[in-house]
Amino acid sequence: KNYPKNVPMRLSLATILAFAALSAANGFVPVALTRRNLACRVSDEEVEVDPVDGEEGGEDVEVAPAAVEESPPAASTSPFADALGAQPPLGFFDPLNLLEDADQERFDRLRTVELKHGRVSMLAIVGHCTTTAGVRLPGDIDLHGTSFASIGTGLKHIGDVPALGWAQIFLLAGLMEFFVMTPREDSGMKSEFVGDFRNSVDLGWDDFSAEEKECKRAIELNNGRAAMMGILALMVHEMLNNDPYVINSLLGFPVAFN
Repeated sequence: KNYPKNVPMRLSLATILAFAALSAANGFVPVALTRRNLACRVSDEEVEVDPVDGEEGGEDVEVAPAAVEESPPAASTSPFADALGAQPPLGFFDPLNLLEDADQERFDRLRTVELKHGRVSMLAIVGHCTTTAGVRLPGDIDLHGTSFASIGTGLKHIGDVPALGWAQIFLLAGLMEFFVMTPREDSGMKSEFVGDFRNSVDLGWDDFSAEEKECKRAIELNNGRAAMMGILALMVHEMLNNDPYVINSLLGFPVAFN
């Protein structure tokens, strides 16, 4: 069949949006729903019942305990199947078996990487939208007069960033990685969980209840997953036809990009 030219683009867009929507929506599922239901256990002791009154010579009647069907085993036998982020509808999702035979240390390492990538991706989405809107820092990015305003948006203009600009980017990333985005036992505020990088700066986190904290952590985790899909989609559509904001184009409000 001969489909219109924009059908493949719409199909790819629908697929990306579906995954992003699932990931983002998962963060707002009540945390209580993310825990596996425990199988009901019935005591093996017999149930004692008073004898039934009847005719003379009637015998006492004992009622046997009702048979209870055991719950089916859980779909996953991983010790991390109940970890934060294993939420409906996907539940515990590890198609590459990265957690197979993993211990707690490996899980914490992978969760730290996932959180950092999610946070960077959320910043990337905001930065992409901001620079596409034409917002730039004032002044120059290097000592040779290369202004921030002269650098375009997207992958096409990566080469426009001078060497000193890249040096500043990597220096800032290194400082954040080694001195800010890292747990510290001696910072005066011990990390409560993997990804807790407050480093003695509390903006109200301690005012939340335990349930609110877990809910907000789940929201951050899944918003980061959606952002990773989102920035990937922006880059893919930019390389396909220089139209990363394809949703706007489909709705009749195209964005002038580069």
